[in-house]
Amino acid sequence: MDIVIVTYNSEKWIKRCLDSLLKAKALSSDLKLFFVDNHSSDQTVELLTAYEKKDDFSRFEIIQQEQNQGFGNANNLGASFGKDEIVCFLNVDTEVFEDTFKRLEEIIAESSKEIGAWEFRQLPYEHPKIYDPVTGITSWMSGAAFAVRREIFEKLQGFDKNIFMYAEDVDFSWRLRASDYKIKYCPTVKIMHYSYESIGAVKPAQYVNSLINNLLLRYRFGSFSDVMRGYFQFAIVFFLHRAPYPGAKKQLLQAFAAHFSCISSFNNKSYARAQVGQFLEWDYEITRDNKIQTQKDCEFCPLVSIIVRTCQRAEVLREALISIRNQTYSNIEVIVVEDGEASAEKMIVEEFSDLNIRYYSTGKKAGRSEAGNLALSKAAGEYINFLDDDDIFFADHVETLVQALAQNRKYLAAYAFGFETPVVVESTSPYKYHIKAYNKRYTTAFDEVELCYHNFIPIQCIMFSRRLYEEFGGFDSSLDYLEDWDLWVRYAQRTKYICVEKTTSLYRVPFEQKIQKERQHQLDEALKTVRKKHESYEIPVSAARLAVYGKKRIWEK
Repeated sequence: MDIVIVTYNSEKWIKRCLDSLLKAKALSSDLKLFFVDNHSSDQTVELLTAYEKKDDFSRFEIIQQEQNQGFGNANNLGASFGKDEIVCFLNVDTEVFEDTFKRLEEIIAESSKEIGAWEFRQLPYEHPKIYDPVTGITSWMSGAAFAVRREIFEKLQGFDKNIFMYAEDVDFSWRLRASDYKIKYCPTVKIMHYSYESIGAVKPAQYVNSLINNLLLRYRFGSFSDVMRGYFQFAIVFFLHRAPYPGAKKQLLQAFAAHFSCISSFNNKSYARAQVGQFLEWDYEITRDNKIQTQKDCEFCPLVSIIVRTCQRAEVLREALISIRNQTYSNIEVIVVEDGEASAEKMIVEEFSDLNIRYYSTGKKAGRSEAGNLALSKAAGEYINFLDDDDIFFADHVETLVQALAQNRKYLAAYAFGFETPVVVESTSPYKYHIKAYNKRYTTAFDEVELCYHNFIPIQCIMFSRRLYEEFGGFDSSLDYLEDWDLWVRYAQRTKYICVEKTTSLYRVPFEQKIQKERQHQLDEALKTVRKKHESYEIPVSAARLAVYGKKRIWEK
């Protein structure tokens, strides 16, 4: 595998980057390294030369440029020196894991020819753009860490030479997709990327170039209205936003004046007709909330039971199970309970034998709560998480909540956020549907009084200790709606919940107004029963907290 790394005054990153590559070499095929230095003025080249003399890699090339011609151009040059079928691009401020390339090679071997590139997962700050949790397909990939088929890279002539830095990865990704190839996000192929000291940190070059290059990409991939919106947004940033650092507005104005000379190079409407790009203000994709660092390693590794309730729709269930298979956390057991006759068992046996999975059916229709209680009685995990058959986990869901509970052992439950996705279902067999939106409906920090007023924790979002189940039991079998909310309020009698500010799942709701109204009527009827039950629940709340609630007049809601 050819690995291309661009350097520019990168002396502080060289040792960590290369030492990690040395460790990874033992578990993967030959690694051939191509360093392109963009005319560094520090000790970067000297440090690279010292490693080159050790002769630890099958090939180690240092290509020195007489001037800095930009990130994309340097990567193109480095790639031209190699011959392997796969070219991997890494930022110099990255550190690979021992199994990074081993896992990558396994995924590439399993990929169909339509997959043209593979994006790595970056830690401690995972890239927030969404991907398909079932297939892993994503709309664009970060240039900090990805692999691509050489044939495709050369066919597309690599990164655009007119983009000095930032957004060259978006441009390349969209051109790749316009050529009918797909990009796969690989959550198990991990690297450490030390690009930011904290979430939301601003780097001057990124601030200026990201905005200007976003305007240019609109000419290539967008409509006339996309271009006009871009300039309107730019005016808002320039005239109304506070400068993120001294001199930012001056740099931005200079870059804006210069960008007009580049427009002709981007004004190619053939890519716009391919409809591979989208512009969401300054973003290129819907993003997941992510305000946490992901740990590099976690010694706390309890068994987690994932409970899946289903009812006569194996095709729908399949996607939920695939999302469990895709989890980055491995110590999982899956308990599937079918409410009614055993229709999904054959599919589970044939397609999911690789999972630690057990299947049960109630035989005859017993209701959602009874099915859930049967699963709870069979679960052996220290922690439990529900995933109904039409809901989906992103790959980091279980890992994220286990890490949160590991860091806060006094809490017995933790929840993250989930997208609410209205869908139009064309067919359940085969399962065909259209997602109409990704709504961030519930992003509420834990508040026990607010929880008593309404449910802001979708069922798949929360992981809880089995100790809560052992003390307070499972679902109320008389409820077929709001049974999860009733359970969360009951468990809140014993513990507060950790709120993890990261979107790690999605749940589907009907898009059609008629179905929504019918569903809301059933929820309203269940609400009467649940409110009555809550009269017997006692949750400790301090007097000081109650004073705050009184000021907010929450009681009048």
